[in-house]
Amino acid sequence: MLRSGSWRFLVPMRHVERIYQAALPAALPSIGIPRHPRIAVAGTMLPVLFCEALLGASQVTLGTEDKMVLLGDGVRRALLWVNAVEEIVEHRPVASRTDGPLDLVAGFSGTDRPLAVLDVSRFLDLTAVEDA
Repeated sequence: MLRSGSWRFLVPMRHVERIYQAALPAALPSIGIPRHPRIAVAGTMLPVLFCEALLGASQVTLGTEDKMVLLGDGVRRALLWVNAVEEIVEHRPVASRTDGPLDLVAGFSGTDRPLAVLDVSRFLDLTAVEDA
């Protein structure tokens, strides 16, 4: 389970490659500023998406205890900046999702306290425009 602000949500473990301590993004180049800042991971520059911004926050405050979750789906990879990685939760599907162009929810899990499950493929689609 990941936490960003007051939101808690799940990410399928098959897409989590690694969890890193937060690091400030590299300076943006002056020519062709990318849509997302990038951070070097093992010699590869990866886009960083800030979860709070994806959830609609107009301003994101970066904390020293924040985490970056490296998510992958085949060859596509990106970092998701969150406030915390809290625990592993068993997936128990409930209610179906709603479709929309920026809908990042694949479904919900749990009956006592349903949590949104991140649609990692759609999340990674957000970075595809700048890589094309």
